[in-house]
Amino acid sequence: MTIKTGVFKMKKTNVIIPFLVGCLFYSIAGMAANLPTYYPPAFRVWGVMDRVDIEGGTAVINDTQMTFSGNVHVYTPNSQFASVHALTPGSKVGIIMSGGGNGPPTITDIWVLPDDYTQSTR
Repeated sequence: MTIKTGVFKMKKTNVIIPFLVGCLFYSIAGMAANLPTYYPPAFRVWGVMDRVDIEGGTAVINDTQMTFSGNVHVYTPNSQFASVHALTPGSKVGIIMSGGGNGPPTITDIWVLPDDYTQSTR
């Protein structure tokens, strides 16, 4: 009886593992189609841009005011070299910040994300 049970479990595993691997590849292919290749696979900081002051060099993301560098790199799903004018309140964004040392951290790179973006979609 133990041999039959072991064989049944082995057959069940032989079916489940390929199914899970197939699901993984399908989800990776689906995720790759959502964002361009110049987007990172995940963001350490991301959220909704509440406000942006281009002239003042500040942005409020998730209710936190941040500064951005004068040569901040802006990426959109349509352009790898976008302008800061592509940043609008209400947009989801992912950011990279420089470690400020003695000064506050500064945003160096901003990626505009689709409205339906969640970290789990990548």
